[in-house]
Amino acid sequence: MATDTSGTRSLEAGAELERTLDRLEARMEALQLSMRTLRTSPRFELWRHDLRETRETWFHLVDPDGQDPTPEGS
Repeated sequence: MATDTSGTRSLEAGAELERTLDRLEARMEALQLSMRTLRTSPRFELWRHDLRETRETWFHLVDPDGQDPTPEGS
C-alpha cells in the first residue's frame, strides 16, 4: 500500500499554519489588553505599531490576496 506523503505534508503545513495563527491572535489580544490598561505607558506607541504589524501578518496568512477589514487605529 502506497502512502501519500504530499497529503501528510499538507496536513502538517495546515496544522503549522493554525498554530501560527493562534499565536498571532494571542499576541494581538495581549497587545490590545496592554494598550487598554496602560494607555499612559511610554511603550504605548510601540505596542500600537507591534499590534498593527501582527494584525497585518495574521491577515496576510489567512488571505494572502485580501485586505485588512479593520480600520487603522481600532
